[in-house]
Amino acid sequence: MCIDVARGKGLDYSCFSVIDISQMPYKQVGVYRDNLIGPIDFASVVFRIGKLYNEAGVLIEINDIGEQVSDVLLMDYGYENILYTANNGRAGKILTGGFGKRVDNGIRTTKLVKATGCSMLKMLIEQDQLIIQDQDTIEELSRFSKKKNSFEAEAGFHDDLVMNLVLFAWMTEQPYFKDMTDINTLVKLREKTEEQIEEELLPFGFVDVGDEFYYEDDGLRL
Repeated sequence: MCIDVARGKGLDYSCFSVIDISQMPYKQVGVYRDNLIGPIDFASVVFRIGKLYNEAGVLIEINDIGEQVSDVLLMDYGYENILYTANNGRAGKILTGGFGKRVDNGIRTTKLVKATGCSMLKMLIEQDQLIIQDQDTIEELSRFSKKKNSFEAEAGFHDDLVMNLVLFAWMTEQPYFKDMTDINTLVKLREKTEEQIEEELLPFGFVDVGDEFYYEDDGLRL
């Protein structure tokens, strides 16, 4: 579960996506989205859904109010499968099991995390390796565009569900994720060669009209 937390004042959404990571392609199997729920009540929802989905691993963005949700999950509910991050020098953030010093119980999204996540998300979607089944998520993706050196929702739209997927995509390239799932996402993506991608495209150039064929490039009848 990748989680984005808002303040519950009718503006941005508190939301999460539940992703099945048992195999590739990964699949979005659950979504929650509410812009009126407060952090404490949201933590209760995360706990109940996390338990429902096999004690799901939970990655929470803690740039703002999200740390409160993470603390409630950990301290009040005793939820054990929270995913942690730590600083790794120039390499930026890394996903960890929660051991060591200066470990966050969640992730503070940086420019590097967002850039890596957006790049990985683009590859996952283009190669049909992340199956998105929620209409709200699809609509947010259609309004998620590049602005200068970053990506964000177009004016007047939201990107909270998309940021769930950006965090997930970033996570798939982390060594801890590879050890946890035994899936090397980037290697799997690279295995889809240009030839394989071309084979997946619908054939074009010739149109069957019965006894005659038309070669569409120049209109020549054969």
